[in-house]
Amino acid sequence: MKKIAFFLIILVSMVSCTNYYTVLLTEDTNVYAGSSNESIITTIPKDTQVYISTKANKKNYKRIKWGNYYGLAYNPSYTSYSAYSPAKSYNASTPSYHYTPSTSSGGTVHVKGYTKKDGTRVSSHTRSAPRRR
Repeated sequence: MKKIAFFLIILVSMVSCTNYYTVLLTEDTNVYAGSSNESIITTIPKDTQVYISTKANKKNYKRIKWGNYYGLAYNPSYTSYSAYSPAKSYNASTPSYHYTPSTSSGGTVHVKGYTKKDGTRVSSHTRSAPRRR
């Protein structure tokens, strides 16, 4: 009996998993609580990095995550995001970036703003990524 219950729990968890990937929105996107378009949770501005589900539901809504917001977006317009994503923590003297392996090389690295040891502030910027050898 325990084996059957364990198997059912594993099966249900595998079926209900949703895969997300990181994208950059190309236009302002409304986030809804449900697929009825009745209650807007928030509007995400364009050029914002978000997590979006790989599959759309029957009504062409995709699950979307941004900060503390989670909901559905109707047919969101986006571009795929670079293999590099900013780190969540800052180092006071060096720029922060995090490498996520991917099959492509090159591209850009998004560097978060940081403060140098002498107190000057460097704002967020992008730079070319190091080439693979």
